[in-house]
Amino acid sequence: MTHHKTGILKWIIWTLAAFFYFYEYVLRVSPSVMVPELMNAFHVDATTLGLLTSFYFYAYAPMQLPVGLLIDRFGAKKLLTFASIVCGLGAILFGVSSYFLQASLGRLLLGFGSSFGFVAMVYVCSHWFPKSKRALLVGLANSIGMVGAFCGQGPLGIALHVVNWRVALIILGITGFFLAFLIYFIVEKENSYELSKKNLTKTLFSGLKSICKNRHAWINAVTALLVYVTTSAVADLWGVPFLQAAYQISKQQAAFAISMIFIGWLVGGPVIGWLSDYIRKRKAVIVISIVLTLISLSCVVYILHLPLPLLYMLLFCIGFFSSGELLNFTLATELAAPNVKASAIAFTNCIVSFGSGFIQPVVGKILDLSWNGATENGINIYSTHAYQWAFLILPIFLCIALMLSYFLKESNPTGEHHIPLSGD
Repeated sequence: MTHHKTGILKWIIWTLAAFFYFYEYVLRVSPSVMVPELMNAFHVDATTLGLLTSFYFYAYAPMQLPVGLLIDRFGAKKLLTFASIVCGLGAILFGVSSYFLQASLGRLLLGFGSSFGFVAMVYVCSHWFPKSKRALLVGLANSIGMVGAFCGQGPLGIALHVVNWRVALIILGITGFFLAFLIYFIVEKENSYELSKKNLTKTLFSGLKSICKNRHAWINAVTALLVYVTTSAVADLWGVPFLQAAYQISKQQAAFAISMIFIGWLVGGPVIGWLSDYIRKRKAVIVISIVLTLISLSCVVYILHLPLPLLYMLLFCIGFFSSGELLNFTLATELAAPNVKASAIAFTNCIVSFGSGFIQPVVGKILDLSWNGATENGINIYSTHAYQWAFLILPIFLCIALMLSYFLKESNPTGEHHIPLSGD
């Protein structure tokens, strides 16, 4: 099935797939620099805002299960075009919404469209490039996604000085339509598996059934979830207002500081992956990365008035060491049977995504319970102490992940690491 394109075309196609992954990350984290504006626009408290942003994950998480098979069936050209249009519509709907339900539908559409990003990017790598380049290209594209997360915070925070949040989202929506146009007219149609609807469903459920029966797959996925919720709670939503409260800095400064978490992921992903391959250990590296994430997070949340350069460094460390969670995806493929490796990735990503959807409103609820009644322009203002209580759940989850990691099953890493999808 694999067919390798020659010349510059395959690199243009890879760039478009990687840019969509960049784009969906900008959309995912954008509410983190709009917290007071969104609370004011929809007249909501922290719990309800956490629920609103989580609608992204309520579509994204379940879609991880069928998305690989859908791309196998219809190819990257059609589905990335469709996904870009859906993301564009979702961003515009969110930007023009007057009511909570409208905005929730916008976030739901964003999550649905974004759910194709990672798998489509891996699919393009497997269809247009030889095996020897795939691991590097997947890692590179993942780093591009992290740059998108960075741009959705610091740079977007600066942009909100020029345009209001509604205009920014409408511009992001138009970007989605433009990207769909480029993908449709540049990406070539691939040879895709002609699976009937019956075979599509049968293949999906047989793979999932075998994984769901595997105790080690559950332990591995839940460990990944418990580590990733720190990034989801702090970097995706609540970190910017926390730093504004704790350090009395501007939203732009706070956004750039929090975006260091994503820079940490960008650097840590390939470095920790290389280290794990080099020492031929998964479990030990996962354990060490959890411990160091816990220490870095505790310093940021519970030691106040740190010098700003040290704060930036610790936030970078949170992202760097959290990226050890990517090894859980490697473990998922190494523990799965050859015919269900893609399903194992989808299953793990689904569990992690549901955790992200769960944690944001939970942190919001604890914030509301810890609220001292202060308001500014009709918006609830949460104290540093309230954020410290709300974030307490994160070190607890990391401690549980540490305990669970003891039960992780490790196979001997082989020399070749790539994610096999339909191209293999």
